[in-house]
Amino acid sequence: MAYLKQYCLGLLTTEELAFIQQVDALEHDTLCMLVRVINRKGTVLDRNKLSYAEILNVQQQIDTLLEVQLLRPLQAVDCLLWLPSLNKIQLIDLLKNHLNLEYSASSSKTQLLLTVSQHPLANTLVAEAAAKPYVVKGFVEIWQYLLFLYFGELNSGLDKFSMRDLGVLKTRNSSDVLVARFSHPCQAQEAYNYAQKLQVIKHQVTNSMQLIEWAQAEYLAPQGETANRYANEYYYELGKQLIKSNVQLGLTCLSYSQLAKAQQKYLREKYKTDAKEEVKAELEVILLHSRDASLCAFAEDFYQRKFQQAKLSKLTQILRQSTQQIWLDEIFRDSPEKGVKGYYQQRQIIAIRTENRLFNALFALFFWPELFLKDEQAIACEFDRRPASVRENRVYATLGPLLETKLALLNEPNKAISYLAKMAARYYGQPNGMFRWHSKLLLILKQFLMAAPPQAVIRHLRAMAKNYNDLRDGYPDLMIIEYGKLRFEEVKAQGDVIRPNQLVTIEALQNAGFDVGVCRVSWAINPEQAYVVIDVETTGGKTAGHRITEIGAVKVINGRVVDTWSSLINPQRHIPKFITQLTGISNEMVSDAPLFCEVVDRLEAFMQGSVFVAHNVNFDYGFFKLEYERLTRPFSMPKLCTVRETRKYFPGLTSYSLGNLCREFDIELTSHHRALCDAQAAAQLLIMVNNCKQQVVEELRA
Repeated sequence: MAYLKQYCLGLLTTEELAFIQQVDALEHDTLCMLVRVINRKGTVLDRNKLSYAEILNVQQQIDTLLEVQLLRPLQAVDCLLWLPSLNKIQLIDLLKNHLNLEYSASSSKTQLLLTVSQHPLANTLVAEAAAKPYVVKGFVEIWQYLLFLYFGELNSGLDKFSMRDLGVLKTRNSSDVLVARFSHPCQAQEAYNYAQKLQVIKHQVTNSMQLIEWAQAEYLAPQGETANRYANEYYYELGKQLIKSNVQLGLTCLSYSQLAKAQQKYLREKYKTDAKEEVKAELEVILLHSRDASLCAFAEDFYQRKFQQAKLSKLTQILRQSTQQIWLDEIFRDSPEKGVKGYYQQRQIIAIRTENRLFNALFALFFWPELFLKDEQAIACEFDRRPASVRENRVYATLGPLLETKLALLNEPNKAISYLAKMAARYYGQPNGMFRWHSKLLLILKQFLMAAPPQAVIRHLRAMAKNYNDLRDGYPDLMIIEYGKLRFEEVKAQGDVIRPNQLVTIEALQNAGFDVGVCRVSWAINPEQAYVVIDVETTGGKTAGHRITEIGAVKVINGRVVDTWSSLINPQRHIPKFITQLTGISNEMVSDAPLFCEVVDRLEAFMQGSVFVAHNVNFDYGFFKLEYERLTRPFSMPKLCTVRETRKYFPGLTSYSLGNLCREFDIELTSHHRALCDAQAAAQLLIMVNNCKQQVVEELRA
């Protein structure tokens, strides 16, 4: 309330000011009760269910809120307020016992609500409920609007203050200068209205007639940055939904939005209506005059594919014009970036996975005083993370002269690094909405600045300031420093494509003067890669509540078994009889066996540098991970599943259980459900699979 009275008086109506004064006049316990009521979901509350130990005489405080009309009794006209306060069971009870209507048990709450609310007796039900101790929040609209003035969005509430006080949520320094988000009441109200409509379209069931009514309303250019932002999203969502049933109205709404994705959608859908010449002309205008990099990238690509019969899009052309191709072991299929990074590091080449983090951190940290301190409109409240100039994409327009003075410092990398260190020391840990703090941040920035061409850094930071929205993401995966020279590489495996935002950012980096390319990854078998095939026997089939009783491990390198390791494990709990019957491992056998903590170091040394392999790998890996968690030790290994791999390379079998596969391929399995025996059998399956993979790779290379 203090913020509203200090910064937003000019934005408030007489009714809103009266509400604030009314709240300020409440006694402490009544105010606490109001806060509790505000934080309860829904508009209608059962007063008998309101009970709080810290508030004296809860019912008396509710009566006081009723007297001052912050709460009011439930009335017959409150049908649409009361029904949503009911849970699904209560709605079913109304349908079954009061309205005698059939319903489907699988119906959602939204569907049940719609059925009940449309019944002629719905108002009668509310009238009956009004006799019960229900109360209605009489301030919902005013309160939502006041929250919007403070937070600038609809989905934030008082719970954020609780999270702040508990230390869960970090906020800006309380000493930061705050400002109102809006300069005029019309701007605030318009932004609020667009935000509400956007929320309805995105999160509520909306009938087509409502959408058509909104679409046919007179379009007026929104006032203010916030209203413009919500309006652009609103018309994009409205157009996207309408295009399915009413193409012309959908196109009209999309044309109102200034978002690049809306304009792209508009042009694609308009092309489908056979207005090809109009689309062609609009694309040419974009290519000549638009300053939106992502929209220009789309326009160029779409124009080439539709009107110049280009066989390949620009995206595909860049992928094919890659700087190099690297063959990696298939264990890196889930993370090819990690594999490429390791490939370079093995060759003593500096490779750091930077993606979007590098330039966002450099931008925010280098310009911290300008963004957060010198801009008088930087933040409206302590929960704002990104400065307003960043959110609204007007950094250079607002701070251009200050930034240009600062950019000159980058001509001397050592001075720039020293300056960044001072900024980090002063502001470390402060939320900023642009990057995450971490211990190696300064080291990475130092490596970058010492190897990067200073003018390229200056040009790109300037470009970010002029168009942060387009250049905040899409950065290449890796920063490579080889023989003192820096380059960026986007890693793409087979089947991957370059996304439009990546194209925009890659082109911007190249235009600034950076060496940027695409590293294409193909899959191979590394003959030197070690695999450890693991099997565990346990006290039960689920990780929760069960422990390991035996571990068997087989190391495979270059298609041969080179070593084995096994041990019984004392699970420190009873082994059920049926488990003993299955595995042959009894409580007596493990009573003198070592604990997992006593073998973990030897086992870890055995597995070092290997791929974790198992038949149904998530089962065995899960038990390992749980044991490591008990020891508060990290556990992470690349993993491979012989069930999945045999399905892929030996399709069509009736079963892929270990027993059936051993029978199918004549693999010895003399002591099934003993760890080492099962691990040895799975190792033979691994060797078979890897031989198949190698044949495929050789065929591709040929």
